[in-house]
Amino acid sequence: MTDDSLTGPAQTSPAPISPDHHDSLTLLGTGDSKGVPRFWCACPVCTEARGANGQPGLNRRARTATLLRSGGQAALLDAGPDTHAALARLPGPLVPDAVFISHAHNDHMLGLGDLLDYVRYAAGRLRIYAPPEVIPALAARFPYAFGPGEAGPVQPIPPQGIPVGRVTVRAFRVPHGANGHSHAYRLDRPAGAGRAGWSAAVVTDAIGIPPELAREWLTAPGGAGLDTLVLGTSFEDESGAPLSGRSVYDVREALTLPWARAARQVILTHLSHGVDVRRAAHLPPGWGYARDDLTIPLSGHPGSLNEP
Repeated sequence: MTDDSLTGPAQTSPAPISPDHHDSLTLLGTGDSKGVPRFWCACPVCTEARGANGQPGLNRRARTATLLRSGGQAALLDAGPDTHAALARLPGPLVPDAVFISHAHNDHMLGLGDLLDYVRYAAGRLRIYAPPEVIPALAARFPYAFGPGEAGPVQPIPPQGIPVGRVTVRAFRVPHGANGHSHAYRLDRPAGAGRAGWSAAVVTDAIGIPPELAREWLTAPGGAGLDTLVLGTSFEDESGAPLSGRSVYDVREALTLPWARAARQVILTHLSHGVDVRRAAHLPPGWGYARDDLTIPLSGHPGSLNEP
């Protein structure tokens, strides 16, 4: 695995998992709920995303899925409708050791169809977790996988979290604006064996997070900033839209959030066609735009981020 900066040359596929692999996140899908390009849209960002000469544009983005790797294990954080294609791009077969679903919106959970088929029809084993309040919606969407009298394939995420390799994954509830609420992920690896510990969060679908919630979940132990923050910002600037109709931060707002500014590195994801990743000069040092298949090393000492 290389330690390419967040805005350096795109990786064509994540590296294979190995027991001694560094902890990492691979952003398999970095678009908003509609993906980029929108199939009906001819705006400059969608036009560029379509690419040329058989190559996708820099703004091509699938729906949300993130692959966490640690200690020879792997977990999916959400599974949008493009998850099958994303996993098929990997250099070899991969069955995640766990799958986490943050909320029951299509762009975060429709990929469960393929994963549940693996469990039900291929006699596979797969641990699937979601916040307790989300499980009934998943059962309603995939009733064939939740047979009568069966416990069902999705387990509640316990408050203490789930270990994935050397990392503990927890979920916490966040406001989702006009869409009610969602959940975000907190990732922690304690220090040990000569290695520094680290703390990270993946917050794709949120807006208006109150300060007390940020203090509890979006700071490192001792009150310092997170080592890594993956934050959803669907548009560059939605100040002209009524706040009551919005559901995700924009880039303008993200740049003002104290807990985001305190993080060592920030990757902006959940990007619509309202964000052109070719224009990133306004982002401060340590910040960058996400792209599909970008791998982010997780550690207490993240590297610098360079412009493309």
